[in-house]
Amino acid sequence: MNVLILTPDRVGSTLLQRLITAYAVINQNNCPLTVNLHELTNGIVSYHNSTFDRKMLGKKDGKWGYYQSLQTITELLDTCQHDVTARLAHYHLKRRNDNTGDQLAFYQYLNDNFYIVATRRQNLFEHATSWAIVGESKNLNVYNHKQKHEIFEEITRTGITVQPEIIEKYMHQYDEYLQWVDRHFNVNAWFDYERDLPNLEKFVLNLRPFADTAKTTWKDRFDIDWNAWNRMHYLLSLVLFKYEFSQEEKDFMAANIDCYTQARVWLQDIQDAGIVISCIPIKLHTLQEKSELIHNIDQCLIAYNQWVNQHKPSYALTYTPEVLTQTAQLEYTAWRGPDHTRTALTYTDITPLQLADSDLKFDQ
Repeated sequence: MNVLILTPDRVGSTLLQRLITAYAVINQNNCPLTVNLHELTNGIVSYHNSTFDRKMLGKKDGKWGYYQSLQTITELLDTCQHDVTARLAHYHLKRRNDNTGDQLAFYQYLNDNFYIVATRRQNLFEHATSWAIVGESKNLNVYNHKQKHEIFEEITRTGITVQPEIIEKYMHQYDEYLQWVDRHFNVNAWFDYERDLPNLEKFVLNLRPFADTAKTTWKDRFDIDWNAWNRMHYLLSLVLFKYEFSQEEKDFMAANIDCYTQARVWLQDIQDAGIVISCIPIKLHTLQEKSELIHNIDQCLIAYNQWVNQHKPSYALTYTPEVLTQTAQLEYTAWRGPDHTRTALTYTDITPLQLADSDLKFDQ
């Protein structure tokens, strides 16, 4: 079954579509074949895939951009002989500037042929600050440890200052996204970032496209449960930043590095086969890390609260600094563990070879 993720971005849509695809491969053994196309409207191609010896849809280097009409995209989707997972970002549709008739026909095709999951967030202050950081880094996601370090090393060291108008901009953008979803799509399921991320495997396997599958879990396949693997993905990305780790974190990474790497190798294999275009993205920053990164986080909160008080949207709450601090501490504990006594990670805990093997390819 085709699955489409609707997104304003910075709400876990890339993680969600990669994971849905991975679980489809694990549970269906490529029967039917499921291919992840990422964003539908910035370039997809039909090509002969040598691994599967068949014609497939995919992304190709140098072929990204808004060069295809929505009708061409629909025709490619309609004639492909495999299942598709993909996302549709509202801001891409705005930038394309297609005429209204073409947009409406495209939306109708998607409603008729895809199981639609719409993404959203509860903590929209964090959503807006995530977008502000993207504006500085010029990258929406990172997929391996080296890439994260190269993109964020300077920003982490120097910090950033965010103009309050930037926070307002992304609140308006989120509001437009929700209106777009409501006007044009028959949503089958809502992915709520704060509610569903802690139980992401359960969320995915409970979607209707997995109703008739065996529901093989990440732990069944790789001998490490999904949340532990994802935590490893994040913690290992901090090694190059020379973070100091607690003893619990060091023990956790040493105990799970082999299983983590086994899954990482498998993900690289399905990427090489053309099933996904990149690995599963790494958690970029916790809320606590964002508050340390943004010099004027207090001014950003004031701008956010003023926007909510002025527009009074039903989906957004104002926050006090105390509530955000508590929220940040809870999230930090989930990712970093309960032991906050930090010591330096040494090569006796994770050897250079193990770290290199776990981070196989610089994903474009």
